[in-house]
Amino acid sequence: MKPSFIYFILLFFLSNNLFSQTSILDNGEWFKIAVVESGVFKIDKNFFEKNNISIDNVDPKKIQVYGTGYNGVLPQLNSLSNKINPEEIQLKFYGNSDNFFDNDEFLYFYLQSSDKIHFDSISNRIKSEKNIYTDTAYYFININGDLSREIKLEAPTNNFEDEASDVFFNYRYENDLYNIIQSGRYWYGEIFSPGNSLNIPLHKIFIQNSKVSLELGLVSRSTVPSSFSVSIDNTELALFEMNTIKEGIYGNKILSQVEMTDFNYSSNQEYINLKYFGNNSAISYLDYVDITGVIGLSYIDENISFYSIPENRSLFRKYNISTNTNHGIDKDGNHNLKFWNISNPYNIIELETFKENDNYYIIKNDSSFSRNILFDIENLNYPLFSKEVENSNILNNNNPDLLIITHSNFLQDAQRIKSLREDEGLDVSITNVNDIYNQFSSGNQDVSAIRNYIKYIYNTSSKKLKYVLLFGDCSYDYKDRVPNNTNYIPIYQSYNSSNNIYSFSSDDYFGFLESEEGIWIEDTNGDHDLEVSIGRIPSNNNSDSKDYVDKLYTYSKKNQVKGDWKKNIYLIADDGDNNVHQNDAENHFNLLNEQNPEYNIRKIYLDNFKQEVVDGVKISSETKYKLDEAIDNGSMIVNYIGHGNEFFWTEEKILDDNSIYNWNNRSKLPLFITATCEFGKFDDPLISSGGELLLNKDNGGAIALLTTTRPVFSQTNFRLNNQFYKNVFTKIDNNFRRLGDIFRDTKNNSLSGPINRNFALLGDPSLKLIYPDYKISINDIDTLKSGGKVFISGEIIDDNNEKVKNFNGEIFSEVFDKISSNLTLGDESDPYSFSEWDDIIFKGYSSVVNGSFSFEFTVPLNIDYNFDKGKINLFATDTISYLEAIDYSGFIIGGTSNEFKSDNEGPQINIFIDNLEFISGDRVSKSPLLIVEAYDESGLNLTEVNSYQKMIAIIDDTTTIYLNEYFSYNKDDYQKGFIRYPLGNLLFGKHKIEIKITDNYNNLSSKSVVFIIGDNNQLNIKNVMNFPNPFNDNTTFKFDLPQDNQSIYVNLEIYDLRGNKVYSFENNYEFSPKTIDDISWDGKDLNSYPLPQGIYIYKLHVNNLSNGKKVTVHNKLFKKL
Repeated sequence: MKPSFIYFILLFFLSNNLFSQTSILDNGEWFKIAVVESGVFKIDKNFFEKNNISIDNVDPKKIQVYGTGYNGVLPQLNSLSNKINPEEIQLKFYGNSDNFFDNDEFLYFYLQSSDKIHFDSISNRIKSEKNIYTDTAYYFININGDLSREIKLEAPTNNFEDEASDVFFNYRYENDLYNIIQSGRYWYGEIFSPGNSLNIPLHKIFIQNSKVSLELGLVSRSTVPSSFSVSIDNTELALFEMNTIKEGIYGNKILSQVEMTDFNYSSNQEYINLKYFGNNSAISYLDYVDITGVIGLSYIDENISFYSIPENRSLFRKYNISTNTNHGIDKDGNHNLKFWNISNPYNIIELETFKENDNYYIIKNDSSFSRNILFDIENLNYPLFSKEVENSNILNNNNPDLLIITHSNFLQDAQRIKSLREDEGLDVSITNVNDIYNQFSSGNQDVSAIRNYIKYIYNTSSKKLKYVLLFGDCSYDYKDRVPNNTNYIPIYQSYNSSNNIYSFSSDDYFGFLESEEGIWIEDTNGDHDLEVSIGRIPSNNNSDSKDYVDKLYTYSKKNQVKGDWKKNIYLIADDGDNNVHQNDAENHFNLLNEQNPEYNIRKIYLDNFKQEVVDGVKISSETKYKLDEAIDNGSMIVNYIGHGNEFFWTEEKILDDNSIYNWNNRSKLPLFITATCEFGKFDDPLISSGGELLLNKDNGGAIALLTTTRPVFSQTNFRLNNQFYKNVFTKIDNNFRRLGDIFRDTKNNSLSGPINRNFALLGDPSLKLIYPDYKISINDIDTLKSGGKVFISGEIIDDNNEKVKNFNGEIFSEVFDKISSNLTLGDESDPYSFSEWDDIIFKGYSSVVNGSFSFEFTVPLNIDYNFDKGKINLFATDTISYLEAIDYSGFIIGGTSNEFKSDNEGPQINIFIDNLEFISGDRVSKSPLLIVEAYDESGLNLTEVNSYQKMIAIIDDTTTIYLNEYFSYNKDDYQKGFIRYPLGNLLFGKHKIEIKITDNYNNLSSKSVVFIIGDNNQLNIKNVMNFPNPFNDNTTFKFDLPQDNQSIYVNLEIYDLRGNKVYSFENNYEFSPKTIDDISWDGKDLNSYPLPQGIYIYKLHVNNLSNGKKVTVHNKLFKKL
């Protein structure tokens, strides 16, 4: 018992420590300082007073300085990047022993620039690596904290074997001006065309006649031969031939090369000169010039840093120091001329300086590499003051399921998402990205700081953390060199910055949390798994952020997104390329058809529609119309496969920014999957990609996107796309998973080296798609046969197959004949055969009462008489709770029914124009509404196999309109229904309209009426409109009368597409104005209940009571949410 008790207590304390971390930034006074170049700096009373910092009663020995704890950027490897608090820097105090800051007292310390400086044992030289995230290094000052960490003086020795007065000195010329492909982490310097030259100043401190080595980083962007000449003043040292790149859309856009040369230094030399030669089209860049040589160890009025090469044995050497100053003595009795070993900026060692006659020297052990600095404490500069740092403790968290990392600009909308997800039962934390920088990288921007924070939360939450939302836009430019930059929450950029196929930006980096992960080698060896899912809302202004969060709220409210549109999935495929895109789409269809047949998989294949050349541009108006129609009808998922770029799909531009602008699908928001190049590129601040437009669109677009940020390969697209469909409809513990879970598993199961990383999740990873809540069970269906009557009954059931007895509403049914085989046109490749459930034989809707339903229909004669599988798709909505159900059932269909009856009568057709009181020959409104009532005992033929059996309208014997999609059966009725279709663009005069409809026994009926559109006794009103249209909360109707001061009667009626009147308004104007614009509608029905988004038809009737002239106008309006 006793050991177990001790074990329990141990676990308790370990656990308590793990979950109760406290940040050193949680209390105290903290200030941010900065440096651009490395050196020794000081702070004194004047520094604090100048920056309005009170140091009354502050003990200078309790002032502390903190940095990142690292040399340069934070390590990417998780096992090396493990600091969770800023690390204290050693410092020295110059002053007396009291506890007050006197005027002549100061603290001094070494601060390194943001760059990494290290020794390369292979080349035996010092190297520097430019910090890709910031040119300024930030540090913290804490006052009234603990006793500061002091730099210790190494015990001196008088013994030495060797004597020297020269050391190695290195400096680097580098300007990051251009990112050639707007991708990747590396930027390059000056651009050269033939004849251009550049002079780089040569530091005049090298020893006369000593060798100075030059390392040059050169970058070719030229397809023709070119070269760089390197000279010292006018003496050429070397001529370097530049590599050439191959022309092409994809591939290496630049080639880097490193060249070496050297020269003997002379004190009269002024410049290193670079000159570029080549053909007129040649172009190259300078990356850097690294200069290394030997200097005399001397102090001349400023800090000087240098290094010594390791001897690989214990060797004490005396270094003689020349100086032009007689240096004083500090208050400890030591010389003001100081010598520090700064090889590790967080473990500095001071070596005592000695004076011998008028000269100074130090003795140091050269057994290992050392980087050193020589300075005089009387000649020190202040660091730059940045700002006061607010206290924060982001280490103390609530073990979240969802972590939102945002910028202060978007904090309000992040709070709205937090509230939304907490209402769903998730634990949510919000953290400001600048607080992360403060905690994990002492205020320096660094993507690894964000990753380290996520790793900290993940580990301290016992891996409960599942979703990370980055709320804010990003940029390939970390340093704000691009105008109007949008780098709110930075994104990881690849090492590869030269090849637009293999270069990438990716938020996946933030999800690699295992200790051996993080370096992210850019081949299959870097195929790390995501431990958490990452999504991003790339907002760059408050309007975009609010619009997207508004859509999340709309999407979460079942009464605002109700409807059977959620059973649709659209597969859209490009043509050409030997039909690879259509073939990939077919493979996705086959998987879905087998695993999730309850969904309607609809197809828009470009090669299935007519294409034409207009003004030299290839277009496909039919495909574009079909895509717009799909968005209007609604779909849970829209999946495009094929060619594209940041702005459009397919060469024919079936989707572009105009398409997106014109969509109004706020209550039918799909998830978009875009397996095409760069459509979701969100890290270029100079453009708004199609993916960003879809996500940020206020009145529609997308609820989220699984999209591409760079060029991609079709085989990678397919692998990832296929994994998505294997995950999107799976359940765990009878619950559908959130989008982040699906995306994480999709990526982890489709790893392909760097080319898999170009897919990103735009949107909230904690979002759950609006899956239906229940399933549907129906009676066994006998073989469906031509001419037979079918009775279907069933129940709404839960996951335990128990009837949902309180489900009351409507069920929508679609019954399909056998899957059909279709053939594309073969415009750019061979005609392609594909399968589709497109032969519908019945479509209706019926009542669900206490969880039960039933309906019936007649099987049309024109089915395929071969026996094979058909299916019925069902979708039900509870009109009170708005809970939904989805399912399907398969059956055998074929042959002729024994119940076949002799039915030779066609449907009964009644045609009305504008209203049900219409009589053939009547005058009608300027924009009349066609209303067709159709009835047949055997039901009406909805099949579209033969065009002559479709429901059609023929206007004036010339214009044919197909009406199937405008037909709707009455509720609980398979024999009677209505067509409603607005007729527009008809000229004044007499018109004839003929309606042709067949029944399920292929009996054709035809009926005609005539009507007159004319101005005889017709009131001539103009500029009829409602605005805004589409509208949300309110819309106003406006029209102009021919004259004012008339007695006018106005009646406005609004109908839904099933013909139900939802609003009515009437008013008499005894003395009318010229323009009537005071009629408004709030989008509510006659009982003042809000109506769903959709298309409505309004009928405006205006009657001039003074002269009897009148007019009726019909038009469409669109209500959005």
